[in-house]
Amino acid sequence: MILGIKGEKNSGKTTLIEEILRKIDGKVVVIKSSSKETFDEEGKDTWRYRNAGAEMSIIIGRKEAAIFSYLNLDEAILLAKKMHPELIIIEGYENVKGDLIVNAANTTAEEVLKMIELKRKKIEVFVDGKRIVLNDFMSHLFYSTIKAMVSSLKGGEGKEIDIIIND
Repeated sequence: MILGIKGEKNSGKTTLIEEILRKIDGKVVVIKSSSKETFDEEGKDTWRYRNAGAEMSIIIGRKEAAIFSYLNLDEAILLAKKMHPELIIIEGYENVKGDLIVNAANTTAEEVLKMIELKRKKIEVFVDGKRIVLNDFMSHLFYSTIKAMVSSLKGGEGKEIDIIIND
């Protein structure tokens, strides 16, 4: 599920996100925009790799890592989904997108968590990075069929299933 947090500067977006993060169980990825154009430093190794043609460069330190890439928002969402989060929060975009969009100035973390539970989807389908909207019947059909097939396999009783089809 993708949660969009919108609001003017200093409207409480970051504080709301912090409160949600403290109260939610599971892995969460936050995508935040910035007014800066770049973060990687020209001439540094990671910059040089991308300048030479790498799609992405990742630097790993002893306690954290940073990913440098030429991603747009849709690509960042796809990358975030690869982390298998319970929730992706998008903050700082003027035209914020998501399955659920809230205004930080007039919403509490408790209200947001209740809304998330009501909107959580059991299955999402993406083709070439674009979400295919499923009506309730197709959503139930896909979910039931795939869940039954995979759960019959040894080791297929997991909570989250990823199937990648390369054509």
